[in-house]
Amino acid sequence: MSVISRRALLGGAAAATTAGPAFAAWPERPIRLVVPFGAGGPLDALARLMAPLMSEDLGQSAVVDNRTGAGGVIGSAEVARAAPDGHTALMSGVNLPVITLVQRDPPYRMSDFAPLSRLAVIPHVVVVPAALPVSDMAGFVAYAKANPGRLSFASFGVTTSNHFAGELLNLQAGLDLTHVPYRGGAAAIADLLAGRVTCMFSTLPDALPFLREGRLKALGAVYGERLRWLPDLPTLAEQGMPGIVSESAFGLLVPAATPAAIQQRLGDSARRTLADPQLRGRLEQLGLIPVGSTGPEFAALIERDIRLYADVIRRTGITSLN
Repeated sequence: MSVISRRALLGGAAAATTAGPAFAAWPERPIRLVVPFGAGGPLDALARLMAPLMSEDLGQSAVVDNRTGAGGVIGSAEVARAAPDGHTALMSGVNLPVITLVQRDPPYRMSDFAPLSRLAVIPHVVVVPAALPVSDMAGFVAYAKANPGRLSFASFGVTTSNHFAGELLNLQAGLDLTHVPYRGGAAAIADLLAGRVTCMFSTLPDALPFLREGRLKALGAVYGERLRWLPDLPTLAEQGMPGIVSESAFGLLVPAATPAAIQQRLGDSARRTLADPQLRGRLEQLGLIPVGSTGPEFAALIERDIRLYADVIRRTGITSLN
């Protein structure tokens, strides 16, 4: 059993045996959904779309609370330290475990959390300027090898998912693309359009308008299947690169010692919410693919990411300060 699921299950089981019927009336007050990033981003939009439906489902208000700072660390650490009574939950992104790998004394450990559900994913696509003389990943690799040391890849910032994806591409294909970090996707896309960087693992919503205009070119989808927005675009796995992961994934977690019954009820509420047809349609308009996994499924994906990121960090020497 993984570190995450062991701690969560032990904590939940212990709380359940001692609490008895005390949590039968849960929730007794509003549930705080902590979003560790500012308003206006995709995670904030997901939380605010889900909160009214979860409120109705649970019979108690679900309130979005943006607790920003330090790349999501401040809000995440606050939830890790919160009372494990089911009234504080974290809506977090795929970067949650990274801080535990690049800091000697991180403010939280993944064992501090119980994963309840992977909520939604924004798929990524590999994009290049339209003028670059390549049309698929094989062509890009060949072009990069013919131009050693001259090409680069953009990311949302150091230790973000698309930074790791670019390093994985370097490692798997034997390339030497230079990493150019930006503060978010908009600035990175702007320099990609201007030809100041060569490629990027971009979120689909950021790239799609420029793909439709013909200003960018997509080489592959970084997802388990072809995307309905770009049905003719092969996945990286179809092109012989199955080990590269890059996505903006969002999930729901609570403090690890939260009683198991409350974990189940809150996770079930999130899954019922994500099954709502109108909500699913709205999320897909934003480029979000609803998931609504179980807690163990989400925990397994977190463990996968930890193994993947730890291996890249070990092989490249990435730190949060690079």
